[in-house]
Amino acid sequence: MEKYQRFDSCYGKIIDRCNTGVFVELDNGEIAFARSFHNLKAGSKVLCSVERMGSGYRKPVVTIDSVIKYVPYFSKIDEKGA
Repeated sequence: MEKYQRFDSCYGKIIDRCNTGVFVELDNGEIAFARSFHNLKAGSKVLCSVERMGSGYRKPVVTIDSVIKYVPYFSKIDEKGA
């Protein structure tokens, strides 16, 4: 796995979120964190830049530059057509 350096751009996929941001799986398989994007749902594809490298147990921090594919929330009621 090739690690990204600071200021590199890469594609990623949102895998989880919390109240402070989202966790992004980068296209090289590395897991990173992006602050203030907790409105994005899991499965959304994004273009991001590495802001800070991970060290020790800390994950790399990325900024999301653009949303390529937004995954909207669908409830089971919407799927049934009610």
